[in-house]
Amino acid sequence: MPGSSRRGFLGWMGKIGVTAVGAVAGVAAMSKSAEAANWRCCGLAQPNNFCSTNSSGQYVCPPGYSMKTWTCCTGSRRYACGECTKGATCSKGPFACSAGWTVNANSC
Repeated sequence: MPGSSRRGFLGWMGKIGVTAVGAVAGVAAMSKSAEAANWRCCGLAQPNNFCSTNSSGQYVCPPGYSMKTWTCCTGSRRYACGECTKGATCSKGPFACSAGWTVNANSC
């Protein structure tokens, strides 16, 4: 093979390796940032789209959707989490928006 050498092949393989490691690191960084962007311990379907509130400060779902809630703990704090969904449970979509609030500061 004219113009090829072991050093050229190893250099080429090294570039592929760096690219592969960079791609894996990028995917890991994306999943961490999505997780970090989520609200407390809730694991919301739409952490960057909180539902509107009414004049009493309660979250309100758009017409045709209902609020499904659950609780979770981080440290000593208990949080309530919610999804406005057309699904039968909090894990079934489609989702319109999400919600979260502190239930009790020292209940976990």
